[in-house]
Amino acid sequence: MGTTFVSMTESTSEGEIGFWMRDSILELWLRLLALHIPEPTSDLEMVYKIRNSWLLASRGCFQGCVPHDLSQATATPVGLQVVKEAISSLMDALADAPALLNGPTLNLLGIDGAFHGEFETARLIEVGRAFEDLLAGKLTCTVESTDWMPGSPQ
Repeated sequence: MGTTFVSMTESTSEGEIGFWMRDSILELWLRLLALHIPEPTSDLEMVYKIRNSWLLASRGCFQGCVPHDLSQATATPVGLQVVKEAISSLMDALADAPALLNGPTLNLLGIDGAFHGEFETARLIEVGRAFEDLLAGKLTCTVESTDWMPGSPQ
C-alpha cells in the first residue's frame, strides 16, 4: 500500500508543508472531490483541467505518487476558488452522508481495485479538514512527519 505526500508545492523538500496519505484514501477523496466540481457556465479551461487531473489521479493506477496536482490547481485565484468550493461542497455532502459507506457502493465510482467492507465517512471528513487546513496555511507538518495520515484508521 503506497503513500503520497500532499502539499501545495511541486517539489518535495524537507521544509515542505503538507501531509502523507495512503494512496487508496487519496484516490477516493480526489474522485469524490472531482465529482463536486460543478459544470462551468462558461469555457473555463482551469475547471476542466482540475476535474480531469483529479479523475485521472483517482483512477487507482498510481502507487506511491498519486498526482494530485494541488500546486497547479491552486496556482491561480480561479483554480484556488474551484478547489475551495469543491471541498466545501463535498464536506457538506459528507456531513449528511451515512456514517458508513459500503464497499460495493464505493466500487461504483470506477476506481481500479476494490473496496472491501465498510469505509467510515468520518475518515473522509478528516481528510477534508486536512485539505482545508493546508489551503489556509494552518499546518506545520513536513515531509518528515509521518505520525499523522488523514483518513487512515487510528
